Amino acid sequence: MIAHNSWGADQSTSLTLYHSIIRSKLDYSYTVYNSAHLSYIQQLNPVTNSDLRLCLGAFHTSPVSSLQVIAHEPPPNLCRLQLSLYYALNLLSNHSNPTCYNTQHQPSLFHNTKTSLYSSFRYMH
Repeated sequence: MIAHNSWGADQSTSLTLYHSIIRSKLDYSYTVYNSAHLSYIQQLNPVTNSDLRLCLGAFHTSPVSSLQVIAHEPPPNLCRLQLSLYYALNLLSNHSNPTCYNTQHQPSLFHNTKTSLYSSFRYMH
């Protein structure tokens, strides 16, 4: 509703709204949905790609990598890797956090379950 081919917000306003509304929700909920199977996680990529196309006013046939360069937006897999690293560093830096203790001292607890916290660190190996 905000962006259209002939009227609406410019690119910078559209990208700011994209980052503040859509991307922030995906980033915030990443630690929850990262334990899902990779095929389910990749279903979010077309959503972010279409949002970038709308923000930039690009054609549907425009390459996604070009849109990401123009928007200064890293690929989703790199964003997920960065969020995993931030989460791991934050978790390991707070030794009073019970999750920190469990990941360091009881790894078998996290290896045996399908939807475990340990699977959120799959990009770190």
